[in-house]
Amino acid sequence: MASKKKTNLIIIGSLAVVVAAGIGIGTYYGRTSDTIQGAAGLKNLKDANYNADSSGKKVITLKTDTKLNCSSTPWVIAEKKGFFAEEGLEVKYTGELKTEQKLPAILNGTNDIGATLPNTLATYVAGGAKVKAVTLGEVDPPDSVDPKFRHMRYVTSESFAGKSLKEYVESKKGAKITVSGTAPNCSTFIFNEIFRKEGLDPSQIQYVAFESDTAAIQAVQQGNLDIAGIHPPFYKLANDSKLTVLADSQDTGLGAASGASVYYFTDKFIEENPEAVQRFVNAIKKAQNWINANTDESVKLTAEYIGQPVNATHYYFTDKGLPTELFQPWIDDLVQSGTLKKDQVKIDDIVTTQFSS
Repeated sequence: MASKKKTNLIIIGSLAVVVAAGIGIGTYYGRTSDTIQGAAGLKNLKDANYNADSSGKKVITLKTDTKLNCSSTPWVIAEKKGFFAEEGLEVKYTGELKTEQKLPAILNGTNDIGATLPNTLATYVAGGAKVKAVTLGEVDPPDSVDPKFRHMRYVTSESFAGKSLKEYVESKKGAKITVSGTAPNCSTFIFNEIFRKEGLDPSQIQYVAFESDTAAIQAVQQGNLDIAGIHPPFYKLANDSKLTVLADSQDTGLGAASGASVYYFTDKFIEENPEAVQRFVNAIKKAQNWINANTDESVKLTAEYIGQPVNATHYYFTDKGLPTELFQPWIDDLVQSGTLKKDQVKIDDIVTTQFSS
């Protein structure tokens, strides 16, 4: 294991050089997302009505990568509704990054704030990165919320005569089932958990990487992929394409945990800049609360920013505190899939509750 960790760290170091070169495209938590290229939306992000100088606090500047995709919503709302300015924060957006560039950009100081998934964060820590989550971003919504806000759906061709995932698996008669996704990610974690909940064997799944949800949908339509894992902005596209829904993230039985995402900083940044982290947590939670309460306008503002249609937002964490137990299933899946050894990474290794209230 020691040699493996050393290899991971060498890879991290080399990627930092790539980040410095400024090469990048849009990504969404380790999944290349449907984005426009360039920074056309940036001029529409900052709102002239809100200025960090007017907060009465000493202005703090934080850096993060540009997010011209469906994960941008909390950032757009925090800017457009003045939540960053209210906390005396000036956020600098440093440009689009490829998935493999995001962690190095945090480790080398190009950016301060990262956003990812609990399982991805756990692999970062296992590889030697000194980073921790400080609050939650997305979560799967409760039953009382419209299903269109659930974190993921899994769809197959309309030619499938059945209705359930179990029927679909049985129709394959033991053959591998190709599903869009790259481990560790939300698409693989959620589908693995649904399989286990249904008493099915995840080893039958063969994950295939796709650049976007739309590309996966197209592959299903063309018969080149069995099942596409998709996110809320593309539920309408799948429905319009007459694809059959086999399951969604609620079917994991894990509640909010099945849709969890996190914001993280380096341990060093947290130690040296606790006020900055606290202000960020305060602002982003205000933004997320606003999003859940104002979904139509949130969709509109996100679409204007990224420069393409958006059909729905994700559902966001707004409760007090930080329920760290939501992270455990993501770690457990890494152990079950053989990515991590048991107890190699624990909850306290990847999250701090210092800023929760």
